Amino acid sequence: MRDILKLIQDKNLDAAQDKLSASIKQYPKVASFYFVRATIYSNKSQLPEAEQDFQMAHQLEPDNVVVKFNLAEIKFMQKQYDAARTGFVLLQSDPEMGDLANYKVFLCDLFGNHEDVAKGELDAFNKAGSKPSYYFGNAAWDLFHKNIEDARSWLVSASRIYAPQKNEFYASSLRELKYLPLPPPPPAQ
Repeated sequence: MRDILKLIQDKNLDAAQDKLSASIKQYPKVASFYFVRATIYSNKSQLPEAEQDFQMAHQLEPDNVVVKFNLAEIKFMQKQYDAARTGFVLLQSDPEMGDLANYKVFLCDLFGNHEDVAKGELDAFNKAGSKPSYYFGNAAWDLFHKNIEDARSWLVSASRIYAPQKNEFYASSLRELKYLPLPPPPPAQ
């Protein structure tokens, strides 16, 4: 696995994928091999293959919340928002994934033509405040409604509060939806 991770770090995804496939043939019951290969497939936009490997990892480790999250994320990336929502709802009570899962449920509702439900979820984020879902939920709402500068303000605030890695978890959905990167701000007058 160390060699595979080094290949991934060096951005040699094809070689890493080949090593993973060979490892899976030799050790077909190691969930992490499927998980890492699924992640590579996902990064290469090979979503059916990614989903198949995440499913296999889930069969081997049915309680792994990261695998469950990624299964829902594949549906989200395929714009199957109702199916994705179902997966994210199951993670809302998880202590580590809860806020991110709440945000993803909101996005599924917003982009899955359930804007009235999404508005209620956004109101709950606004009432709770001080979580990444508050900032990114408001940014997503503004982007969806074409209020780019308001969205920029929410994203800048989040970037000042949360670590880059945490911001990336939330921003990746907006990137997937083609809202990020934002266009440059208008020139000052």
